[in-house]
Amino acid sequence: MPTLIALDASLSMLRPVPGRNEHTYQSLAIKGIQHLLDNLTAAGKLEHLALLSYTTTSELKVDFTRDYDQIRQAVKKVEPVDKACLMSMLKAVVSIMSPWGNQNILQVVVFTDCGLGFGHTSITGFLEAYSGKDTEPEFSFLKTLANYNLNFICLGLHGDHYFTRGLAVYQQLLDKVSLKGQLFMTKPTKTPETVEGNPNPNPNPSHKSELGRTTVFELIERLCETSYKSSEVTLKCGSYFRMEAPVLLWPPTAPYEQKSPVFGREPTIRHIDQRIEVCGFLALSDIGSPATWSRHWVLPKVEREKSAGSRRSGSLPAAAKPPKLNLDISNPNYELEKLETDIRDFYAKDPKDTEESGDDDVTIVLKPGPQTEQQKENLCVLLHGALKMENMAALVKVGDKWYGFIYAFTDGKKKSNLMLNILPPGTNVIPWVGDLELLGFPEDLAPGETASFPVRADRRSYSQSSVVWIRQASLQSDVQKVLRHAKKMPDKTQHFYKELNRIRRAALALGFVELLEALAMLLEKECAHLSLNGASNECTLQLQHAATELRKTSNRDIKSTIIPLQKVGASDASSTAATAPAPPYMY
Repeated sequence: MPTLIALDASLSMLRPVPGRNEHTYQSLAIKGIQHLLDNLTAAGKLEHLALLSYTTTSELKVDFTRDYDQIRQAVKKVEPVDKACLMSMLKAVVSIMSPWGNQNILQVVVFTDCGLGFGHTSITGFLEAYSGKDTEPEFSFLKTLANYNLNFICLGLHGDHYFTRGLAVYQQLLDKVSLKGQLFMTKPTKTPETVEGNPNPNPNPSHKSELGRTTVFELIERLCETSYKSSEVTLKCGSYFRMEAPVLLWPPTAPYEQKSPVFGREPTIRHIDQRIEVCGFLALSDIGSPATWSRHWVLPKVEREKSAGSRRSGSLPAAAKPPKLNLDISNPNYELEKLETDIRDFYAKDPKDTEESGDDDVTIVLKPGPQTEQQKENLCVLLHGALKMENMAALVKVGDKWYGFIYAFTDGKKKSNLMLNILPPGTNVIPWVGDLELLGFPEDLAPGETASFPVRADRRSYSQSSVVWIRQASLQSDVQKVLRHAKKMPDKTQHFYKELNRIRRAALALGFVELLEALAMLLEKECAHLSLNGASNECTLQLQHAATELRKTSNRDIKSTIIPLQKVGASDASSTAATAPAPPYMY
């Protein structure tokens, strides 16, 4: 979840906060950014952050990085310049965030005093120009901006008309342009009510409690609670009671909007279950790179340390013991089950505080200290090490007929973490793997049957030849193939018309009718060039015929076919052919 922090560097940010002369709006914004970095350090250490300052122009102070100390140092060096221009900043945000694509959850956090700007570059001037012109290229960046989450940390006092008017215009901008965003502002102070005997309350109420460092920190906490709260789920692997642990998914999962198969019905909103279970394991080479709905880091949930009073008491809470198993001696696996039960009891029992030595009158008192988080066993560490060593992925069930897979992901800096890729809902979302509910164990295969991927499809999508023009080189190659056959007519007449009809049908299917006119012009130029080089008469006639047929509106039907120009009759004697004029052609 990349985050871009934008800081308003206009001159109005240098104003002192009323009632707090030791703070300016810019100093409060800097403290808010540092507090946001502290929260993200604890919650999302793996996320990329960038810092941008904006006035009439925007300047990227720190590009996307995981080193938050660079942002802490750079934000202290931001100097106010002139007036603020929010719209130019939003245009710069689109260009800066473009490398991340639209599949990531992109956050933009703006620290501002809600200045509107001046002249045609102001927000009100933009809204007047935008009215009724949303389809013009000038406002095309707003379609991309609608995919971002805009969070405005509004620094100001509700008693300031400049600030309250800016809040209304900012909200109008979000509503009119259909942007996903939220305004985080301070709560207005309660004005003293007029009481009997005191009809005139204090005309200069104190703003001490409305805007300050503590209030800005509360705004950041609300922002983190809304946009940066990890999703907590329970990960279960197998039936062993210790192979189940609470984990955190970062960034938080979003609801999936599944369209209804019935036209006119509202889409169904689906959420992943609070308990995801590992169904089995597959090789990464078999899974490949399927289309995924979202990706999340899988982080272990770290329990907070207990209070000092409980540590001083020296009493540790007793761990819940698992129910004992009744072992059957006649069972052939009795020894294995007994060994597993002994190991389970050993790890589940309470630690003894005393241990007797060899002497009868000597007792050694053992007081084990509290375990740190690094010393405790962890399911994420076990799963990460196993998947990385075996180069495999764990198939997990995240909902009803909804799956994903967990694997060890290594980034460019050789840091390896556990990653969860959530697939779209369904059981046949990876075509080369097949139905996920039909997967089994290799031991269940029938004699002579082999388990191999990819799964063979009933009907191959590539069984028939198709034309793909994603790149310019593909289209150029097809056109050059037609021209090569044209130079070899009449020997390659059938091949020429076959390729010509293939390109014509593909152009009509794509609505690329301009290609037909361009191809007709190429054939006419080739005809003129071949006639100068002494090409056969039949070759030039076929090229003129093909160019004429491409321009006919009757051949705009995709089912029609252009056929070669044919002769009417043939000469019976060579002398007649030498003296007689060239026979006419028909089709």
